[in-house]
Amino acid sequence: MTNKVLQIRNRSPLERLEFAIEVLHTRDPSIRPLTPNKKPGGLFQFSEDDKREVILIGDLHANKKNLKAILQDEKNLRKLHNNELVILFLGDAFHDERVGHLSEMESSVEMLYLLLRLFNQFPDNIIYIQGNHDSFDPRLVKNRLQQGLLFQQAVIEAQGEIFAEKVEEFFDALPVFVIHPHFLAVHAGPIRNGATKDELINIRNYVDFHWQLTWNRINETNSTPSKKEYSPDDLEILRYLLKQPPEIPIIVGHNPMWKWGGNASVWINPLTSKNHVILYGSKEDKAVYISFTDSMEYKVKEANLKLKKRRFVMDNY
Repeated sequence: MTNKVLQIRNRSPLERLEFAIEVLHTRDPSIRPLTPNKKPGGLFQFSEDDKREVILIGDLHANKKNLKAILQDEKNLRKLHNNELVILFLGDAFHDERVGHLSEMESSVEMLYLLLRLFNQFPDNIIYIQGNHDSFDPRLVKNRLQQGLLFQQAVIEAQGEIFAEKVEEFFDALPVFVIHPHFLAVHAGPIRNGATKDELINIRNYVDFHWQLTWNRINETNSTPSKKEYSPDDLEILRYLLKQPPEIPIIVGHNPMWKWGGNASVWINPLTSKNHVILYGSKEDKAVYISFTDSMEYKVKEANLKLKKRRFVMDNY
């Protein structure tokens, strides 16, 4: 075991959290452009010469089993160690959505610990986009349960108030949009009528725009979208405003379309959209993710959840 691994292993949860925040605050401005007040903006933009494989993972909602399966699939952990891979989380790693588990937050705290380990061991290889569940906001409610507050309380009980305050700082430091030479990614969906690169960088000055990027859903009725929806036209406008080719895929999470796709975890070109993918990662029987290598052509992969159980060890890498 290397000295670096030992050093990381010996860090306290608070030290790991503070390190992750430092990573977010000190990204190279060429890939995390700064706002006019010199703070990291809402955009993460890969350099044109970054040739590493990128895998995208949809909303996990506290499903650690799926994340661990993906990390072990196709030697992804080894690829991280060799700087051959970047993992892009589409947000919403927290808050179990299964019936009867909405108020259970222990798994969300454990997911937080796992993500912090990844940030600490692979700071140049982990990107996490803020989703609507990446918050302690009391307005985050599901089935009348204030999941944001419940998560905050669970974090305080586990690590104390200072740690919880730092988690909020971590959430606030996350980017909300990714531009890669081969794809665009956001948690929920595009802003109605698109957005410019400057608006994405300064997203926290545009409260409504930030809300749309983390909450919007695709319009499912083929009618005029409401203020909470986006249409295929909005996807095209977004590409145009960002000066991206019309065929570049736009990948989102947030909105599983099970009523349209049965038992699926990925929906390709849903509802007449083009070059658009909705990806979800929390299903108990499917650990699906997307891989990009050297083109806009992507692969949908499914990690094997039925492998013989073995102890999951990340400290060896």
